[in-house]
Amino acid sequence: MTELSLPALDGRTPLGFLAALGILRLVTENRHPDAHLRWSPADCTAVLCNAQDNIDDLVADLNTVVEAIPADGVLPAMPIDLPPPGAAPDKMRLPRPELTALAARVWADAGEAGERWMASMVTDLSLDDQKRANISRYAAPSGKQSMRTMLEKPLSHIRTNPGVLREAILGWRRYPGVTGEYLDHRVLFDAADAPDGKPMERGVPGATWLALMAYPLLRTTATAGEATSTGWQRPPGRRTTHQLIYPLWSHPLDMHTIPTVLDHPILDSAQPGRPPDLAQVLSIFLICCAQRRRIPGRNFAGVLTPIRPPRATSN
Repeated sequence: MTELSLPALDGRTPLGFLAALGILRLVTENRHPDAHLRWSPADCTAVLCNAQDNIDDLVADLNTVVEAIPADGVLPAMPIDLPPPGAAPDKMRLPRPELTALAARVWADAGEAGERWMASMVTDLSLDDQKRANISRYAAPSGKQSMRTMLEKPLSHIRTNPGVLREAILGWRRYPGVTGEYLDHRVLFDAADAPDGKPMERGVPGATWLALMAYPLLRTTATAGEATSTGWQRPPGRRTTHQLIYPLWSHPLDMHTIPTVLDHPILDSAQPGRPPDLAQVLSIFLICCAQRRRIPGRNFAGVLTPIRPPRATSN
C-alpha cells in the first residue's frame, strides 16, 4: 500500500478534514478506485493511501479535474446548470414540486452522481418558513450567496491560479476577499491582525474548493422535521445549537466506508477529545467537534469553529 502525507490538511479543523475527504472522492472517482484515507495519530494530518505516491502527481490529477469542468460549469462531470446559475434567491432552494422537477432532470442528465450532489445540498424533508427545501448544515450563505456562487468563487480562484491546490496540500496561504465559505474559523481578520491593517476575510481557496468536493459524501436529510447533514447533531438539552461531531481514524478507509463511520451511533453526543474505548475498535483515536460562531453585525449562520477538548484538571 502506498501512502502519501498531506501535511497541510489537519483533521482537527473542519476545513482540513473536509478537504481531505474531497481529495479522496476526486481521486477515487477519476483515477484511483482503490484509494483510501487515514489520519496520522502523531499530528492528525491526512494520509492518502493507494493513490498517487508524490505530491506533484496528486496536484496534476486534481488540476486535470478542474480543467475538465466546462467554462460555464462549476461541478466535475455534472450538467453546467447544476446548481442553477444566479445569486440569491437560491434556485436550489425550491418548493417541493419545483425541486422534484429539478431532481428528475438532474437524474436524467447525471444519474446517481447527480443525485448525490442534490442530496448533499438540499432536502425537501424539511422546509423553511417560505415552504422551500432546506439546505445543508455545511452551508452558511451570507448576503447574496447561493449554492451556485458558493461553488463558483473558489473554483474561479483555482482557474486563475492553479498553484492554490498545491498550497492546500503543503502549506496554506491566505488570500484577501476569500470567505472560505465559512468552513474556516481563521478566515476572520480584524484591522489589528491583518498584514495590511485592513479588516477583511482571508481564506484558503484551494482547501475550500477541495472541501466542497466532499459534499456528495455528506447527505442532507431531516430528523423530526428539522434539516440535518451527515455529522451534525443537536446536543441534548440545547434547542438551537447544532454541532458537527466527527472522528479521526488511523486505519485506511475508502470513500464508501467513511459516511458509515461518520454516522456511527458511537458518535452520538460524543465529546471532543479521546474517544471511548469501544470507538478504538474502529481505529478512531480522536473525536472532533465544531459549531457555528456568529459574527457580530452579520445576519447569517456564522463561521464553523472547532470546540476544543476541556483541559484536564488536577486534584
